[in-house]
Amino acid sequence: VKRGFNDREALRTGLKLLKDGHVFGLFPEGTRSKTGELGKGLSGAGFFALRSTAAVVPCAIIGPYRSFRKLKVVYGQPIDLEEMRKEKASAEQVTELIMSKIEKLKKEHQ
Repeated sequence: VKRGFNDREALRTGLKLLKDGHVFGLFPEGTRSKTGELGKGLSGAGFFALRSTAAVVPCAIIGPYRSFRKLKVVYGQPIDLEEMRKEKASAEQVTELIMSKIEKLKKEHQ
């Protein structure tokens, strides 16, 4: 039986990966959208962005998720979070910024 992560372990593991220079991808909404529409981002995305110095690269997946169907994946420019880190922005504020960048990518490339 494979042991699952609890939330605290997942946060520690994610931060360690980023600290060690690895790429760490996540769906800010907590899961992928089955319809292709953006949902509300959860604060975890902002948490990792604020607690690390890693570059945050927004990514939009265009189109509904269906098996064996093509999707369009678009990457944006890294988001400069230095000012938000200095201002001690909340994880929710940073997540909102990340989601706005994803929404912009989605609108530009649909």
